[in-house]
Amino acid sequence: MNLATTNLLAVLIGVVYPIYIVATHQKVNSNIKRNEKYRLIDYKQTLLIFWGLTLLVLVNNFINEQPTLDFYPRVSIINIGVAILISAFAYFQYRTTKITLDNVNAVKGKLKGIYHYLPTTFQELKWFTLVAVSAGICEEVIFRMFLFEFLRENSSLVIAFIATNIIFAITHIGSGRTNLISSFILGLLFSAIYYFTKNIWLVVVLHIAIDINAGILGYRINKMTKLTDADKC
Repeated sequence: MNLATTNLLAVLIGVVYPIYIVATHQKVNSNIKRNEKYRLIDYKQTLLIFWGLTLLVLVNNFINEQPTLDFYPRVSIINIGVAILISAFAYFQYRTTKITLDNVNAVKGKLKGIYHYLPTTFQELKWFTLVAVSAGICEEVIFRMFLFEFLRENSSLVIAFIATNIIFAITHIGSGRTNLISSFILGLLFSAIYYFTKNIWLVVVLHIAIDINAGILGYRINKMTKLTDADKC
């Protein structure tokens, strides 16, 4: 086994990738706010980054088998219970995403850190959905399965939990610095579910559900905003 390759990959994911995001997020946000065509461009670039890093993780695992990646969907009473809770959460989340004239401004205010990034057209919504599904799969493979397990094997469980999710939060700085703490807490939740259930697919589904819901909210808010603007005219 070539452990040097695994170490280099850990540096790429744990150091280079977050530095790249921090260095470029302001320019990306500015481009999107200045010209909405950049939103779709960034969706496509994000897909390339996600799947590029994921492919490196999978190739490294195939060659070095370090750290061990367990894709087997384990079934247990705990896992079934968590799956039911996640399904209920996803359904409740979707059912409560109704946008009306009364709540559109309030919901938009809650999403102010990421609203510019959310889809505004049906074409963008389709691409955003692809990004959301890819984020659920790729980020969980990259952070939970690879980086978390790498840090567990080379440090301690506490360090793995904290360091993995600090890095995870940093890579979401594009949603605004005020959302770094919420991203960190969400990452801790993902890591805890993965650690206690040993089932990455539960976390993948939860991650996808949260991201897709954000995209639907953005799309619905934009449609409602256009309707209200048209009525004013």
